[in-house]
Amino acid sequence: MKTLRAWTVRFVGLFNKDRRSREIAEEFDSHLELHIADNLRAGMTAEEARRHALMKVGGFVSASEAYRDRSTVPVLEHLSSDLRFSIRQLWKRPGYAITAVLVLALGIAVSTAIFAFVDAALIRPIPFPRPATLMQVAERSALFPVNNLSYLDFVDWRRDNTVLRSLDVYGGGGYLLRTRSGTEPVSAGRVSSGFFRTLGVNPLLGRDFSPDEDTSGRGHVLILGYSIWQQKFGGSRNVLGQRVMLGGEGYTIVGVLPEDFHFAPLGSAEFWTPIDPKVGCEARRGCHNLFGVARLNPGVSVQSALANLTAIARRLERTYPDSNRGQSANVMPLTEAIAGQFRPILLVLMGGAALLLLIAYVNVASLILVRSESRRREIAVRRALGASAARLVSQCGAEALVLVVAATVAG
Repeated sequence: MKTLRAWTVRFVGLFNKDRRSREIAEEFDSHLELHIADNLRAGMTAEEARRHALMKVGGFVSASEAYRDRSTVPVLEHLSSDLRFSIRQLWKRPGYAITAVLVLALGIAVSTAIFAFVDAALIRPIPFPRPATLMQVAERSALFPVNNLSYLDFVDWRRDNTVLRSLDVYGGGGYLLRTRSGTEPVSAGRVSSGFFRTLGVNPLLGRDFSPDEDTSGRGHVLILGYSIWQQKFGGSRNVLGQRVMLGGEGYTIVGVLPEDFHFAPLGSAEFWTPIDPKVGCEARRGCHNLFGVARLNPGVSVQSALANLTAIARRLERTYPDSNRGQSANVMPLTEAIAGQFRPILLVLMGGAALLLLIAYVNVASLILVRSESRRREIAVRRALGASAARLVSQCGAEALVLVVAATVAG
């Protein structure tokens, strides 16, 4: 408790230094007068009495310094003093300060921007619950290690596998959106009914696709992305149930996705519709135009999932030799599928950003060294007045700290 009270007094002393200084001066004068009075009574002259009193009490500067050190935090007090002095010095030399800050700010800004991009792509996990269990599922052939999946193969894989909690497919697409002002192209994602449940995404408004809506004749429903909901529909909560004309056909809006939802493989898709498996490419087993996204069962590894789906693919190859000859399975973590091909480029960019930041630091260090050369007389005077090497280094460090903080804010 005593230690806590002592440190509390020290921290409070940082904010009332003037009052402390006055108290120290008054107490020193009081002690000095008492000793002078004693010496006068002992028969000394006034001059001798004062000299002997000063010798007994000690010098005012050393005594006040010792008392102040016990009533404050010297390290923080010195740092505060050094920072104020550094700001005054830099204010007197705006050319040097502005140049150093701009060089550092440029390096910090570029490095931070590139690191943020690399962090989002490589370091930070994908923004879905339990990202380690999310997999990309595709087919594999001799020429293409990662090949599009056919819808009918997906149906068999989903039915026969024993390692996946869920398996769904997605594909890109586009529609012509008819509005009051005319017709415009829009990007879209076509997905199987359980796609958003597999990702662990719940609509902000409305509902998800139901299992029977990815069958022919029942799939004219639509989920909006958050951005298009704000832009085209004004963020109205009455959007549910409205009809939208896409590609000459009417779709009913049943949901709106959260603001933070983004599925990188489909980029800027803002309209999400269920796949119709009985028309077009999806009706033919030999037509490959989709990718799968799956969630592993608890305790299942990527290798086990790959082995299980590969066995199913071999069985389908024997059953459908015309369409499935040479087709196998490919399973990889969704994070790797999204960023894996860009990893070398991103790492090179990261290295370049670090090198740029290092160059900025070296340039600013050179400026500081040049300026230090012009301060040799000042440093010599400080040493002659008793400044220690540690205090001089602290002063230089405070100036560098001011430059870095200003550059960080600017950057």
